[in-house]
Amino acid sequence: MSSPELPVSPFPFSRRRLLALGGAGLGALVLPPGVASSAAGATDPYAALRASWSTYLSGGAIDPGDAVYAPAISGLKALAQAWSASIQTGSGISALWSDLPLGSVSANITSSLTRLRSMALAYVTPGTGYTGSASLASAVLAGLDFLVGGPYSATTAMYDNWWDWQIGATQALEDAAILMYPQLSAAQVAGYCAVIDAFVPDPAKQKSVSGTVTASTGANRLDLCRSVIVRGALGAASAPISSGVAAVSPALPLVMFSDGLYADGSFVQHGGVAYTGTYGKIFFSDVVALALLLEGSAWVITDPNLAVVFDGVDTALAPVVYNGLMIDSVRGRAVSRYNESDAADGFSAALTVLRYAQATSDPAKAAAWKAAAKGWLQRNTSCTVATTAPQIVDLTSGASVTVSVPGVSGIALAESVLADGSIAAASEPPGHRQFPVMARAVHRRPGWAYSLAMSSWLVERYEAINGENVHGWYTGDGMGYLYLDQDIAQFDDAFWDTVDPALLPGVTADSGTVANSAGQATKPAARWAGGAVLGGSYGAVGMQLQAFSTNLTGSKSWFCLDDEVVALGCGITSTSGNTVRTAVENRNLHNGGNNALYINGAAQSASPGWSTTASAVHSACISGVAGYCFLWPAGANNVEFALTNRTGNWHTVNALAPNTLADDTRPYLSIAFNHGANPAGATYSYVVLPGATPAQTTAYAAQPAVKVLSNTTTAQAITHAGLGLTMANFFAADTAGPITVSAAASVVTQTVGTTLTIAVSDPTWTSATVQVVVAAAGYGSVVSSDPGVSVLSTSGGRITLLVETGGSRGGSHSVTLSTSGGGITPQTATLLAPTDNTYVRDGSYATTNYGSETTMVVKKATSGYDRVSLLKFDASAITGTVTRAVLWVNGYVADSGGSMTTVAAYGLSSSAWSEASVTWNTAPTTQSAYGSGPLSNTADWVGLDVTGLVQGAAGGNAAIGVSQGAGGLAVVLATSHGASGTGPVLEIVTH
Repeated sequence: MSSPELPVSPFPFSRRRLLALGGAGLGALVLPPGVASSAAGATDPYAALRASWSTYLSGGAIDPGDAVYAPAISGLKALAQAWSASIQTGSGISALWSDLPLGSVSANITSSLTRLRSMALAYVTPGTGYTGSASLASAVLAGLDFLVGGPYSATTAMYDNWWDWQIGATQALEDAAILMYPQLSAAQVAGYCAVIDAFVPDPAKQKSVSGTVTASTGANRLDLCRSVIVRGALGAASAPISSGVAAVSPALPLVMFSDGLYADGSFVQHGGVAYTGTYGKIFFSDVVALALLLEGSAWVITDPNLAVVFDGVDTALAPVVYNGLMIDSVRGRAVSRYNESDAADGFSAALTVLRYAQATSDPAKAAAWKAAAKGWLQRNTSCTVATTAPQIVDLTSGASVTVSVPGVSGIALAESVLADGSIAAASEPPGHRQFPVMARAVHRRPGWAYSLAMSSWLVERYEAINGENVHGWYTGDGMGYLYLDQDIAQFDDAFWDTVDPALLPGVTADSGTVANSAGQATKPAARWAGGAVLGGSYGAVGMQLQAFSTNLTGSKSWFCLDDEVVALGCGITSTSGNTVRTAVENRNLHNGGNNALYINGAAQSASPGWSTTASAVHSACISGVAGYCFLWPAGANNVEFALTNRTGNWHTVNALAPNTLADDTRPYLSIAFNHGANPAGATYSYVVLPGATPAQTTAYAAQPAVKVLSNTTTAQAITHAGLGLTMANFFAADTAGPITVSAAASVVTQTVGTTLTIAVSDPTWTSATVQVVVAAAGYGSVVSSDPGVSVLSTSGGRITLLVETGGSRGGSHSVTLSTSGGGITPQTATLLAPTDNTYVRDGSYATTNYGSETTMVVKKATSGYDRVSLLKFDASAITGTVTRAVLWVNGYVADSGGSMTTVAAYGLSSSAWSEASVTWNTAPTTQSAYGSGPLSNTADWVGLDVTGLVQGAAGGNAAIGVSQGAGGLAVVLATSHGASGTGPVLEIVTH
C-alpha cells in the first residue's frame, strides 16, 4: 500500500534516533537480523513501526564486543541453549516444555510465549552464538505455530486468569513475531494477528474468564492498547492501531475515582491499591513507548492530555523512587515476588524516565530527567548494568541459568547517560510528599528516606490475588519503611519471605494466627488517613487503625522532621485475648551483619535467639541503622528486644514462585512495645533518628528536641522548638497546644523569623470547611495564601482561619502571615443551612413534588430526564460586604454513562417557592451561571462559587439552582433532610 502523509510530530524523536540509541557512544555497531534500516520504512509505515519496536525490544545496533553487554549476551545465549534443548517437538505434544503443562494454568501460556520471545531475542542480538541461527529460528516459529494452532488459538476458551489471555500472552506473541518478522510467512502473520484480534477485539474493554465484559482501566487499558497497536504494526493494519490510539486517550486525563493517575500524584489500580511502583510504572512506560513508536507516523498520539502523563513523571513517579529503588509501599503484591525486587523496578523506572527525556520537546526537562535517571542508576547498587541473577529455566527441577537483569535493551538505554560525561547525576532531593488518595507518604532527608503505608475507607489494607502476597496482612496498617544510603538492600535481600509479618516496623498488630490472604482487598471503615504538608518540607501523617483480623483499634501519628520521625499511638484497644505489639523496628541485618544494639547507651551482647524485655527505656540504638528515643519522663516499659534468625521461602508467600527455591534465612533485630493481651487505651511515643550513632542517640534522649503536646484519641500533637514547628492530628474537634480546630483535621505550623505558616488538611474528606485557631500574636499581614483560606482575624493573640477543605481530597491548604504590614481587615464567616432544598424533574414527572427527600438529583438531559436541584438560604441576617460566598453540596455520580461530571450553580428567577410544593411546572427558571466543579462516583464535597449571586441577595433570600451547562451525567446530592454533616452549606465571608 502507499505510504500516508506523515504529520508533524510534537515529539522531536525519530525512529532513526531510536534505532541509533543502542549504539550511542559505542564503536563497531552491528545491526541485528530482522531489524530493518530506517530507509526501509520510508515507503512502508508498518515496516518502520516494526523496526522501531524491534529496536525497543532488542536494544538495536550494539557493539557485541563491548564488555558492558557481556552479561546480557551470555545470559541470552544460556537461555536460548536451555530452552531450545528442552523444547518438545512432534505431532503428539501437548505442551512446548514439560514443566509448563497447558490446559489449566493460563500463566503457562504466557511463560511459554515469553520463552519463545527470549529465544527470538537471542536470534536477533549480535554475539549470542545464536544470532541468525536457522535452527533456532525454526524452533521459535514451530513453537509459535503450535501455540496458536491449539492451546492459544483464536477459538480457545479462556480459563484461569484473563490477564494471560489478553495481555501477557498477546504481548509475548507479538513481540516474538516482530523480532522474527523476516522469517514469517504471510499466513503465519495472519494467524498470529487473528489470535490477538480474538482476545483483544477492543482495547477499551477486558473480559473475564466467565465472560463478563468491563471497561479496561489504568495500566491494564494501556497494556491492551499496546497489544493492538503492535499487532497493527505486525499485520500492517491501520484499524487496530487507530483503535489503540483512540483507547489511549480516555486513560490520559487525571481521574477522580477508581484506577489511574490522580491530581495528588497517587496511582491506583484494582479500585483501591497503591500501585505507582508496578501498575503505575507500566502505565508510564506504555504511554511513552507508544508515543515514541507512533511519533512521525500517521497515527501519532496528539491528545493534549498526553501532557498530564508527562507532568506525572515529576509528581507521581519520581517521588516514589529513592536511590534508584522503587519504594515498596507502592509496589503492592509485587513485594512477594522472588524475581522482582525494588531495585529491579527502580532500574526499570529509570529507563522509563530516560524515554520521557527522549520524547519531550522541552530541552530543560529532558536534561533534568536524564540527570535524575543517571543519579538513580548510579546509586542503585543492587541492580546495575552488570547485575545478573538466576532465572529458572525448569520449574519442575528448579534448574536455572544466570542472566542479565537489565537485558541488552536496558543496558543500551542506561549507558546513554552513564557513559555520557556531560550529564551530571542529580542527587536525591529532600522534601515531604503525601498521596492522600492512596494513603501513602514519603519523607526524604540527606542519607535516608521514610515511607508510610496506610489504609482507609478508600484504600485497601493489601492485595493478595493470584496467590501472591498471602502474608501481606499488616502492610497497610501503618508500616514504616526506613531507607538508608548505607543499607540499600534492606527490603530486597530476602526481606519479604523471612520477616515476621506481624512485626513490621511502625505496625500495631495482634499476634493471633491469621489465614493466608485473610483481609486482602478489604478496606476499613475508618476515614482518617493522611495528613498535612507544610511547604513540601515537613508533614504530619496519621491514621485510625481498624484491624481486619480482630477488633483491634487505635490512633497512630507520625511527624516527619529534619533529623527524626516522631511516632505516637493511643487508644490501642483489643479484646481478642492475644498479645498486641507495636513494632518500633524490625531490621534485616543481612547475612554477616554485625550491627550492635545499645539500650540506654549500654551495648548488649546479643546473638541469634537472644531476647530481653526492658523497662525504664529512654533510648536504644542499632549501630549503622538508627537511634530510638522513648518519650516518657521515666522511660518506656515493656519494651521487647530480640535478635532472631528468621527462615522462610518465597513460595510460602507467593504461590507463583517455584516450590523448588531454597529457603532463605536472615537475622532480624527487633524493638517492640508489648501492650499485653486485651489492651484498653494503650499508648506509645517514640522518635526514630535515622543514621544516629549510639552517642548521638543517648545525647538526644537526655534532651529531646521534641515535646509531646497531646496523645489522646482526639488529638496527637508535638512541638519542635528548634524548628519552630507545631504539628497536630485531630481526630475530632479539639485543642492541642496552641491549635484549636472545629472538626477533624491535620495542622502544621512553623515560625521562621517574622513569618508564621499554617498548613491544614481534612484527611477524612468529611468537612466542607474547618475553622482553625492558632494562639499567636503580632501578625499583621498575609504574605501568601492558597485559594480557599480566609484569614478571619489576628486580634486577641489568636489567628482565626476558615479553611475550605471540601473537595480537596485530603490535600493541604496553606497561609503565611508576617509580623510586618499594616494589619488585616477582620472578616466574619457565616455557614448557613438551607431553608429549602429539593429537586424537580420534567416530562411525565413535571407535576411531581419531591418535597423533603434525603437526596436531590441533577442531570441535564432530554425531556423526561432533565433534573434541577433547587436551594434557598435565608441571608437576611448577613451584614457587611460579602467578599466570598460558596455553595457546598455533597454528592456523587450515579449514571451508567460514566463516572465523572461537572455541576454548576445558577441564579433562579424567583425565591418565591417552597420545597413542600414546588414542581417542574411551578419552579423558577435558571438564570446566570456561577461557579462549577467536578464530582465522581465517590461521594465528596464540591464548592460552587456564588459570590456574585449572594452579593445581590444580601438582606434577603439566596435562591440557587444546581444544574449542568450541557448534557451531563446524573448526580445525587445530599439534602439537609439526610445524614448529619452532609447537607448543603452556604459559606458567606463578609467584612
